[in-house]
Amino acid sequence: MEFDQREAQAREFAVAAHGDQRYGERPYVTHLAAVRGVLDDFGFGGDLAVAAWLHDVIEDTPVTAEEVESRFGRAVLDLVWAVTGVGPDRKARNLDAYTKIAAHPRAVILKLADRTANAQASPPASSWMGMYRTEHPTFKAHLGGLLADDPTVARMWERLDRRLDPEVAAPSAQWAEIDRLVAAGEHAQAVAAVRAAFECDPGEAERILAERA
Repeated sequence: MEFDQREAQAREFAVAAHGDQRYGERPYVTHLAAVRGVLDDFGFGGDLAVAAWLHDVIEDTPVTAEEVESRFGRAVLDLVWAVTGVGPDRKARNLDAYTKIAAHPRAVILKLADRTANAQASPPASSWMGMYRTEHPTFKAHLGGLLADDPTVARMWERLDRRLDPEVAAPSAQWAEIDRLVAAGEHAQAVAAVRAAFECDPGEAERILAERA
């Protein structure tokens, strides 16, 4: 994944804006990079890539919408503002974001990348994973119809659905081959087989193998 100058500026700006905020035990940029990585997995760049670094700055830092627009343009602001939930509690903030995303459908790509990155970072038995799984039907009811004819967006949904489904499993024939590779001590090949079965990144493949064990 390579950054152009505009994206590099967005990353630098976001790191400064989030300051000493943490994502779990890690610097907040860990989450921003993960969102950008999901977009990269599906071939998205441009304004979406810039917005990936900035998607939480209005919601979680003193940065204003006007500042985002002046530095990075209206198209980026539209994406960032659409995924910025405003309200007194999580339910209200989610509904606010869903409404704005519906009015700006391309922002669903950014929201899917954000939710996927969050789900992938959440241990299967964690309270965060439980929350995302509980919210998923409403999340999909509000956003699932946006860009429904785009096959790449459909694949993003498939990846998120798999991550949030506690019963997820690859077809039995694929699992048989994965299990054979694990038993043979061919870990790298097993990771590659999981990635092929689930269309996931290496980190998620490692977690799936750990859960399988």
